Amino acid sequence: MEEDMDVSTTIPLSTMKGTVLVHPKYLEIVDQAQESDFAIPVIYRAGINKEPIEDWLENHKPSTICSFLILFRNQGFGWIHIINQRIPKNIVGDIEGLEDAWDDLLASKREVCKERIFELAKNFRVLPGKWMFWVSPGGKGDHFWSLIAKGVASGKTLATHAKMSALEENTSHVVCIYNDNFLDEEEVYESERTIRSLGIKCSLHYKPDVFTYLGVYGMNPWGIRPTIYTSHFDILKNQSIIRKRDEHLDA
Repeated sequence: MEEDMDVSTTIPLSTMKGTVLVHPKYLEIVDQAQESDFAIPVIYRAGINKEPIEDWLENHKPSTICSFLILFRNQGFGWIHIINQRIPKNIVGDIEGLEDAWDDLLASKREVCKERIFELAKNFRVLPGKWMFWVSPGGKGDHFWSLIAKGVASGKTLATHAKMSALEENTSHVVCIYNDNFLDEEEVYESERTIRSLGIKCSLHYKPDVFTYLGVYGMNPWGIRPTIYTSHFDILKNQSIIRKRDEHLDA
């Protein structure tokens, strides 16, 4: 938690209405995430792209799409996206209002905790969340992404959107599969089930998108764990084991 942070390893981070102490590694995580979001996207929209999804995947393998971190700045790619035709139940709401309320919370010196952030998410209608997993680049990454992309494009999952990070040196790809409402536990569990039905058996981690918008990543200064569920697949029982995660990183 913030009061337990070693000040000798922190630096001040200015917000709109105050300053918080953060670990330098946290700033690296935030900077890389933000730069990836602004880098050139690669997008397939089901029902709009004329090319069949199988052909598109063959021509856009993640192992061949290099990140901006490998190439010169502004010449590489950020995320590879698959979007299906279903309209999300919850269109992302007032991001600007969310960020202003977040700044007010930080300036108020009140405790920053998961419950307060979730209340902001409800108030400003920022409710999507995502199951995530990491996979090594190359043939395995291409295969796993193909399973996810075809499943999302065809409507076999609850997701209207999935994305995978572009190729980086010595780094695994991250894959995110979105659902509409992270506060709806039944929906979150059903989203996991449909992902498993595609043949994905690796460990999954679930993160509310509001954490991403507010910069709640690993090593954040508030000590909040940025994922709220984990899923591990038991091969012998042929079923998932989903657990809620402790709120704090030091718990």
